[in-house]
Amino acid sequence: MLLDGKLSELPRLTAETARFCREHSLGEEIEFHLNLVLEELFANAIRHGGCEGMLDAARVQLEKLPNGVAIEFADRGAPFDPTSAPAPELDAPLEARQIGGLGIHLVRQIVRDLRYERVDGWNRLTMRRPSKEGESRGQYD
Repeated sequence: MLLDGKLSELPRLTAETARFCREHSLGEEIEFHLNLVLEELFANAIRHGGCEGMLDAARVQLEKLPNGVAIEFADRGAPFDPTSAPAPELDAPLEARQIGGLGIHLVRQIVRDLRYERVDGWNRLTMRRPSKEGESRGQYD
């Protein structure tokens, strides 16, 4: 699925994710997690990555695996490797925390096997949302 660089594409992304989950008999929790991850990555590409207003700014592919869902998210924004972004200081007092980083933290908590590469002008993230409910909550880090 190709998405233009505008937040008004989010309902279409959500609908396609719901369709994929229905076709593969995936539960509500998996659908919720997929939507959280994809919305976060897409919104970041638009707001921070330079994809705003760009045609075919992002590409999403979902594939059912025996042990979960393979996710590929790619965008044509500025190079950014979220796997190297520092973890937020969740224990620090609110006024001492730096702004940002919570969305990437959320993505890291939901998915496994997060990998980044820059290919032909695209940021490409591949990851997996496990089908085992406990594995999605950071218990296997």
